[in-house]
Amino acid sequence: MLRVVFVGAVITCTSLSLGQVNVQALANVTVTITPLKVTLFAGEMQAFVATVDGASDKSVSWAVEEEDGGSITDSGVYTAPKIQGVYHITATSKGKRQTKTFATVTVLTYCDPIPVAFSR
Repeated sequence: MLRVVFVGAVITCTSLSLGQVNVQALANVTVTITPLKVTLFAGEMQAFVATVDGASDKSVSWAVEEEDGGSITDSGVYTAPKIQGVYHITATSKGKRQTKTFATVTVLTYCDPIPVAFSR
């Protein structure tokens, strides 16, 4: 039997057993992603790996945070956009949606040197 006192009132709850607390809900769930930082050229691909600890469901949802920031498959393979910039890849635990982590991708564009004309 559990008794809780609120400013002079006693509430008795006989239907709650401490053995019924969902331990999974109290577990500390963490998500890690590898690599954490990467630099790619426009159009290049990079595989990311996410690990979920503290949850029975080890799967994640992948996303690119920025609009037009490239694309990522359900298996974590990212394709860089044609636009130079810094983008963020997120891996979110499917078992505990509020738990996620991110990696940073710097995308560079190719730079062909301009030929210099020599005069003699």
